[in-house]
Amino acid sequence: MSKTSAKKRQYVKISKNEKQSLLQLVFYNGMKIREAAQKLNLKYAAAKTFVLQFRKKLIRKEFNYASDKPCQTCPRRDENTTFKIISQIGGKEISSKTYMYN
Repeated sequence: MSKTSAKKRQYVKISKNEKQSLLQLVFYNGMKIREAAQKLNLKYAAAKTFVLQFRKKLIRKEFNYASDKPCQTCPRRDENTTFKIISQIGGKEISSKTYMYN
């Protein structure tokens, strides 16, 4: 079996000005990604990838990671939260500890 070499598509990097214009059109003007890409003469796939990565970065900034494990996250808040963990065996309290979370 022999592999047939397909012609690769040319990679075109999106400039900073085009990225800013794309974000402006999509987020501030409410234009769809496909329409904004056509208006700026960009490939739809590249525009969609950039917008989705930008959204993920924004979402990541809104979370305060409690540890290195990404599953232990909570939204940032300006208030302090107090919670108490109580260990019981047979209904009898063995130990308890109070934590402050800011």
